[in-house]
Amino acid sequence: MIKALLCMLNIQHDWHTEHADDGALYRRCKRCGKDDDRGGGGTGTFGAWAG
Repeated sequence: MIKALLCMLNIQHDWHTEHADDGALYRRCKRCGKDDDRGGGGTGTFGAWAG
């Protein structure tokens, strides 16, 4: 219940990477379904590790 509240208040989301129909990557919250509008193509904190 508290996690859903954090999503509604836009404080904390549970982001995961999705694939668009055109093959692009984006991030979506598992709990509320909101798309990440910050950009970054789903790299998040792991982008630094991509080789």
